[in-house]
Amino acid sequence: MKVLVLGVGAVGTVIADVLSKQEEFDEVIVADLTKEHAQKVADKIGSSKTTAIAMNANNVEEMKAGLKDVDLVINAVLPRFFLKIMKAALESRTSYMDMATDLGVAAHEKPGNKIDKVPIDLQLEQDAKWKEAGLSAMLCWGNDPGACNVYARYAADGMDTVEKILVRDGDNGYVKGYDGFVALWSPDTLIEEVALMNALVWKDGHFERVPSLEVSEVFEFPPPIGKLRVWAVDHEEPETLGRTINKGCKECNFMIALGDETAELLKVLRKIGMVRPDPINVKGVEVYPRDVVTALMPSPSDPEIQKNTAGTAIVGTVVIGTKDGKKISHYIYQRADYAECYKKYEATAVAWQTAMPAAVAAIMFAKGEITKKGVFTPEQLDPIPILKRFKEFGFTWEEQKREL
Repeated sequence: MKVLVLGVGAVGTVIADVLSKQEEFDEVIVADLTKEHAQKVADKIGSSKTTAIAMNANNVEEMKAGLKDVDLVINAVLPRFFLKIMKAALESRTSYMDMATDLGVAAHEKPGNKIDKVPIDLQLEQDAKWKEAGLSAMLCWGNDPGACNVYARYAADGMDTVEKILVRDGDNGYVKGYDGFVALWSPDTLIEEVALMNALVWKDGHFERVPSLEVSEVFEFPPPIGKLRVWAVDHEEPETLGRTINKGCKECNFMIALGDETAELLKVLRKIGMVRPDPINVKGVEVYPRDVVTALMPSPSDPEIQKNTAGTAIVGTVVIGTKDGKKISHYIYQRADYAECYKKYEATAVAWQTAMPAAVAAIMFAKGEITKKGVFTPEQLDPIPILKRFKEFGFTWEEQKREL
């Protein structure tokens, strides 16, 4: 099988490296805005199966030319390009995978607004076209969303009814010797999800938005993290899980751990408009506020950032429901140490956690273990084979089940 990884930053590089070692792939193409960057990644991977090309995710015709004879394109660029990449893939008769959706298309939605359509629907509504073409479009195959969706389905399958699906992202990572504002994943995505958007939640069978960085709770993560304050922010899981896991789910939300200083800084950036994605005029020059902020932040793919990051990331899903008349909680999570991830993969824990579920799904697709056609999310597949493959490839997950 021939696969193309579009966007070889921290996450795309790990995916390409893993796939280049698998016999199911005859060629792994790494593509980025410049061939120079893509070639550096290919050289780092050091596989004879890996080739590098330039590809502009904002240019459908250019992508179509590059996707000729490609079986699967893995989209690892910023979410704002997703619909164009899907269009190029469909017209090229290439199956598709991504790790998130374009949350920013709903930036205008305010708390209290009636919400009938969520961002991922722009992709899901293409289902019939992809089925007609005999192609697969696999959405949200990162860690959260992605692995967390698989956990939700696995836990829900063991219950008679589901009351709540709660995704919790805990991280105590820090960069040794650096006291500036740093994101351990895409700074652009961090600002969009946490500071720009109001958080989407699923409540009593419908969608609502709550103000970002206003709703929080203390959640106890497994060792070595322990208790951290987590905040409701916008994310993909509530867009699908409440609907696809049809067991009466009344509540689904996503919360992420943020340090007090980070939360306050993002609140300030939001108030003064520095998270806006649209241009403003500054002394006759068009400036994009968010781009100014992210340009001043280090890249999470910077080797100096990666090798000096310490701490642990624990991401998972809590499903609360009933089984045989008893109320139970089933918590499934994945734990990754920053130092170990850098030592083994030269990546941060966040990049590795995001990349591995996508890589595993691509391998399962190449093996013929994922055959579903159309547009779908991870929880729409049988979770057992996926969870087994996760462990085979070192993406070990743990679980806690208790009666409430």
